[in-house]
Parts: sequence; C-alpha cells; structure tokens
Amino acid sequence: MRLSDPRTLHALMLYLLPVLVAWTGWGAAAAIVAVLLLALVGMVIRLRATMNPASARPRLHTISYSHYVEKVRWCLDHAGIDYEEVPNIGILGVLLLGRTVPVLELPASRTCVGNSAEILRLLWGLHGHELSRRAAFLQPTDEALALEQHLDRALGEQVRRWAYQRLFADSSLTLQLWGVKEPTIPGWQRVLLPLLQPVLRMAVRRMLRVTPESASRALERTRAVFDEMDARFADGRRYLLGDTLSFADITFASLGALAVLPTNYGGGRLATRFPAVESLSSPWREEVMAFRQRPSGQFILRMYARERCS
Repeated sequence: MRLSDPRTLHALMLYLLPVLVAWTGWGAAAAIVAVLLLALVGMVIRLRATMNPASARPRLHTISYSHYVEKVRWCLDHAGIDYEEVPNIGILGVLLLGRTVPVLELPASRTCVGNSAEILRLLWGLHGHELSRRAAFLQPTDEALALEQHLDRALGEQVRRWAYQRLFADSSLTLQLWGVKEPTIPGWQRVLLPLLQPVLRMAVRRMLRVTPESASRALERTRAVFDEMDARFADGRRYLLGDTLSFADITFASLGALAVLPTNYGGGRLATRFPAVESLSSPWREEVMAFRQRPSGQFILRMYARERCS
C-alpha cells in the first residue's frame, strides 16, 4: 500500500469519494459521473498492469510480525528464491483494500496467491525441479501436508489470539511490533499508526475474537499442540517427520515463534526484534519461559539459530 502505487491511490479515492460528494453537496448526476470516472481509471490501471508488469521478481505482501507471513518468508529465503517484500502496517490492507496477508504476487504472469499453504504449493510447482536440492523441503508429501494443515489451524489461530491479548496490554510494544519503526514500511503508514491504533486494536479484537476468556482457552490449546510436538521428539528425531527438514518444520517454528519469541525472527529482514523475555510482564514471561524449556520449544530456538537466514 504505497501511495506511489496507482492501485493504492485508486482504492483511497474510492473511500474518499463519499466524503467529497457530501462535502461539496454534489447532486446525484455529478456523483454518478464521478463514480463512472473512477471506474474508468480503475480499468486503465488494471490494463496498464497487464500490459507492463513492473517487475519479474515475485512480490511478497507482508505485515511485520505475522507468523503466517514468516512461514512463507522463511521458505522463500531457505529455497534461495529472489523476491521483493512489500511491507505494510498491521491490518491496514484488510481495512482499506480488503486484502489479507501473506499474498505472493507474480507480476510476470499477473498472478496473486494468498494463504500460506497455497503459496508453498505454488513455490513447489514453480521451483521444485528448478532449484532441485534447495527446494526439496517443499515437497508436499501426504504426511507433511497433514501436519501443516493441523498446525495452521490448531496452533496458528490459537497462538495468535493468545499473543494479541498479551500484546495489547502494552500500547508502545503493540506499535513497535506493528512496524512503527520499520524503515521499509511506507512513512505515511508509520505516521498514521499511532492515530489509528485504537481503531486497529478494536478491529483485531473483533476479527480474531480476542477476549481474556478466548485467550485463556487459546493458551491451553497452544500447550496441547506443543505436547503433541514434544511427543514426536521423544524418540530423538532431529525434525518433526524424521531426519530431514520439511516445510512442516518451518511451519511449526514460524507459528510457534509467537510462544517462544526467538531473537532471529524474520531472518534479518526486520529492524524490530521481539522484546527480551526479561522485559515482559510476569505472567507473559513465565509462559514464554515454560514454552522455551519444552523439547518443542528448544527445537524452535534451534531452528531459528541454525536454519533461519535471509
């Protein structure tokens, strides 16, 4: 959502049009003409994007600390795929453009794919043979697919709800992790973030059903998933499915990172780091330390120390 992007400007114009009509007192005829002109502008923008894609590089649309974004970002980095990251603040994309993240855009083929699992299937289809050994971890075996699906639902949704409940207790930390100090995020978004924070917090609470009661249940469900992963490591295996890295390992490490808070989150692509565990409030600090001491928590820390690089 950069103001230099014609699609962003067009979307903002659509939102501002009712305000302009009311402010100027236009009649129905003038309003209809304005709508038609905006529709024509939108058609021209889409046609130009079709005829002249800006870049052949894939573009990953992100928000800073989304664990589903981190899953895709990590897989792209590990496979050695060259891409451009397009970061935005919090859920502005949802509120203004109706777009969630991650979204992988392929300008050369005019394709956009959302949902982290679908993006990984696309990467395997495009690069599985081209990159050979580097992309082998993306191979969609039945066992890896089943585990990824389970983790996305049972862990990804729950740990996010619990983490937001803890995060919203600290407004300054919320601003920090939403990217107020990330230099790659457009400046206009970073300026607006402190002003929009109450609205964004309310939107997240409603969209994700974040309440003290739901967060408590989410914490218990997160612990249950870590129990399952602990059981897998009981036989001494190196990775979740044996001795070979798979995208299921990256899925668990990325989603579980919100419970463990590793220092290398983002693989060096983010200027802002997770807060030091010692700086957290007492209940949150104790919960994070408990997750870190588990076999599965130790696995996440090792993954970030040994496997996570930009």
